[in-house]
Amino acid sequence: MLDHEITAESLTQAVGRGITHLELFVPPDGETCVASTEFRRIGDRVAETGMELWSVHAPFGGGVDLSHPEELIRRESVGQVRRACEVASMLGANCVVVHAGLSTGDAEEKETRRRQSLRSLNCLLKRTCQLGVCLAVEYLPANKERLCNDSAQMREMLGLCDGVVGVCLDTNHANLREDLADATRALADCIVTLHISDNDGQQEMHMMPGEGVIDWSEFMRVLDEIGYEGPLLYEAVGGESVMERLDLTVRTAREVLGWEGPDA
Repeated sequence: MLDHEITAESLTQAVGRGITHLELFVPPDGETCVASTEFRRIGDRVAETGMELWSVHAPFGGGVDLSHPEELIRRESVGQVRRACEVASMLGANCVVVHAGLSTGDAEEKETRRRQSLRSLNCLLKRTCQLGVCLAVEYLPANKERLCNDSAQMREMLGLCDGVVGVCLDTNHANLREDLADATRALADCIVTLHISDNDGQQEMHMMPGEGVIDWSEFMRVLDEIGYEGPLLYEAVGGESVMERLDLTVRTAREVLGWEGPDA
């Protein structure tokens, strides 16, 4: 993901290295994103290079919380995420990645937040169905109070939604809760996109693959086993510049993930 660094130069450099897909992050700024000429410019740049804008990451944080107990805040959050869904449709993305929301250790509030999150997801599903975009709920980190931060909870939540919801499997998050291979198999029929990064098994770190503890050979075997055919979208930090990060992405993809692409 290049977010604000999606320039003509960075896209050209990415294509030259064999990178074919990207994800765009829509910040929680409260603007009417569909009317934003900047998003349209980004879409034009991506199309000109021949890359595919695979997904759009909806805003989170900054007051955006689909599970918020206060109804006004929940509705405002849905509005911001809905605008990201419209950006995804406008730019021809396949899916929009959303966070189900925050949670808490208090049992009563946790149940309230779960119900609020379901209301939000069902509301968003109505819009994504109209737009022809897949809604993908992200597997969130287990070392924080979040909804949908284990595979069993994700399957329960998605099973209660009024429509088909996909999963964005985040490797950096999933391996903090459970065995990554087991989580991948448990969510096999729901996974529509991935966030790829590594960590030390204790904290959310967004390392490049191979810098942490994840068994990438096993993970890639399981992806083949379940028939995943989407891209491997990096959400990792590395390098001091965009170009260095692109080089690291290609190198680790080849050496750690077994990707057969052009030399960096």
